[in-house]
Amino acid sequence: MRKILFFTFVLVLLSSCGGRQKKDPSERVPPDSTRIVKVKPNINVYIENSGSMDGYVKGTTDFEMAVYNYLGDINISGVTDTLNLLYINSDTISFARAANADVIADFIQKLEPSTFKERGGNRGTSDIADVIKTVLRETRENDISILVTDGIFSPGKEKDATEYLINQEIGIKNTMANHLKKYPNTAVIVYQLSSKFNGTYYNKIDAKTTLTNEERPYYIWVIGETDNLAALTREVPTSKFNGSGIKHTFSIIAGNQKVDYAIKNGSGKFDVPRKGNDNKTIEDLKRDNTGKAKFAVNADFSKLLLDDEYLTNAANYEVSNTYDLMVKSRESKDKYTHSLNFAADKVRNGTLSVKLKTKLPEWVEEVNDDEGETAVAGKTYGIKYQLKGIYEAFTNKANIYTEIKINIQ
Repeated sequence: MRKILFFTFVLVLLSSCGGRQKKDPSERVPPDSTRIVKVKPNINVYIENSGSMDGYVKGTTDFEMAVYNYLGDINISGVTDTLNLLYINSDTISFARAANADVIADFIQKLEPSTFKERGGNRGTSDIADVIKTVLRETRENDISILVTDGIFSPGKEKDATEYLINQEIGIKNTMANHLKKYPNTAVIVYQLSSKFNGTYYNKIDAKTTLTNEERPYYIWVIGETDNLAALTREVPTSKFNGSGIKHTFSIIAGNQKVDYAIKNGSGKFDVPRKGNDNKTIEDLKRDNTGKAKFAVNADFSKLLLDDEYLTNAANYEVSNTYDLMVKSRESKDKYTHSLNFAADKVRNGTLSVKLKTKLPEWVEEVNDDEGETAVAGKTYGIKYQLKGIYEAFTNKANIYTEIKINIQ
């Protein structure tokens, strides 16, 4: 009897100990997601100080005002705690780390051609592919890189710049593709701005022309993770740019993204019957008194980083079932940013597919100078090849930004 009691006690004890084993950490309840704080990105600002840039900083210019205001807005936006300032040409020259407002003012307001020269580096030639390669090499995870450049390719008298343009495009494409392998969530935004230019313009063979008070384009490249760039553009939108403001925008992210969308549920001509609570199915669509079958879909395109010029251009969409499409920006952007309005002469049942295509914006061709002989107003020698290189790297595997599908019964 004593032996039975002893073994019963041992079994109870072992069972009790087993119940007190520590749980696997992977089984623990995750903390409240609201407590998870994403580390703010480092922002590295590169201003090209090659000789071709001198004319943008002679006196007080729109260039200085726009860049100074942009960096100032970034500094106070709370997007980053670390704003690093650098110059770039053949080399990278650090000016300041973790710059505050006073340092930013010193960086921009005191810019003059003599200052650019003092910063050093090889200022005689401009190999944009190498500049972009350097910037991408130094752009690591959770970094945002901002490059300010005139974008002019000037390789020197020893090289045939015209033949070399294609090599620039290929080089940029390969560099960007390699960067995307390491950081697949990367996005790129390129703003075109303009400013009065007083100084020496260098053409493709480095022949000099003196320009006085001429309006010349320049570019601000922004490179980083898509979420970081979305936060940056939300806190510092294009409407906040000083100087002459943004002329054009080129944006690109990894393709085939999922976006939120739903059939518009409102009064008037777009109040169509939906199938129960299914906000992606239209039931019993009919023509209205104009003889058209009409409906609308609201979509949230905010994560795509594309500007309204691109998103409201119906030519950038591929629509099945031959419905006509008109895209409008919504004034109320509480949930959806754009409204896609459809119309057809008759109801066409089935799945309506709407693909937002990846395309180089039309303005890229318009502002490109293929000759490189003289300074052409509003144009930049070879800019098309730079942006095509970026575009081709991103669109190697996907040629649409997103697809919307609506079931029409």
